[in-house]
Amino acid sequence: MSEADPLPEDYTALRARARRRKRGGGGGGFKNIVVRALIALFVLVVVLPTAWVLLYRVVEAPGTILMAQRAGQGAEVRRNVVPIERISPHLVRAVIAAEDSRFCVHNGFDWEAIEAATEYNRKQQAKGSDRRRGASTISQQTAKNLFLWPQRSWLRKGLEVYFTGLTEFFWPKRRVMEAYLNAAEWGDGLFGAEAAAQARFGKAAKDLTPREAARLAAVLPSPNKWSADRPGPYVRRRAAAIEQRMRVVRTDGLAACVLGEAEPKPATPKPAKRAPAKSDAPPVEPPAATPLPDLPEPPPELAPLEDGAPATEAGSSPELDAPQPEVPDTPPPEEGQPPATLDDAPIY
Repeated sequence: MSEADPLPEDYTALRARARRRKRGGGGGGFKNIVVRALIALFVLVVVLPTAWVLLYRVVEAPGTILMAQRAGQGAEVRRNVVPIERISPHLVRAVIAAEDSRFCVHNGFDWEAIEAATEYNRKQQAKGSDRRRGASTISQQTAKNLFLWPQRSWLRKGLEVYFTGLTEFFWPKRRVMEAYLNAAEWGDGLFGAEAAAQARFGKAAKDLTPREAARLAAVLPSPNKWSADRPGPYVRRRAAAIEQRMRVVRTDGLAACVLGEAEPKPATPKPAKRAPAKSDAPPVEPPAATPLPDLPEPPPELAPLEDGAPATEAGSSPELDAPQPEVPDTPPPEEGQPPATLDDAPIY
């Protein structure tokens, strides 16, 4: 066919149809836009978050949004990442005792604690009180710390639920605890257990005593308002209650998913044994779990700050106004000698 010859009519129509498709014309163009949008949404909602969570399973997060906020507020951010093997098991038990006693058995959300907190908040609201109680698990706090921003909102809570589900699905509990202890805030720009132990007690995180671990765990709800190394009356009461709870955590094996063979395994309740049909004796119920001592409620002036609030808002606090005398840790009992009372029993 020479250049002078006209193009066949069918060929001209095909080229015109192709140009219209390229410009997005016709029904096929709209379908293509919808398909591309769905693919982009799937990548944004599923692929990228999953890849992010899988990445942080094997490497520590280089930082968090809260760390950046603290740096922007003028704080010197200090953080030393260490593996879980270099963190005292006392601190693992302490944060489980203080923050999430069912850490090893829930799937990221403690529904019993959520129901209890909802009922407590309803009663406080009916009384006209501003007291509120949360029910965030260590898994939820880890997801918030590593992937999200600290300020409270419905959007953040929804994303927190999503990322908590991803971390619980892809991470073992030991990794969740390791990430939590390396990202938690302990005040004055301190992030992670190692930096907190060095600054507060002048020692490595692996060398923390039960009392020091309890004090670090005691200030977690409000690390910029409460002090672990210069505790006031409230923090002392809270830390003492946490030490008692740590004994239950150890004896009942509530940290076994993190500490492994070093921790007693939790007893598996056996089904109730029923008496023979002719007997009227009630069924024998399995023994209940050891109840945990209650943690004291902070007075209004010591109530925790809102998530992400500037550290300078802490201001003057009765916990920090005057240093308290230091009480030495209880030494371990001599071999063969039991402790005088349960409250005096050290956790070794």
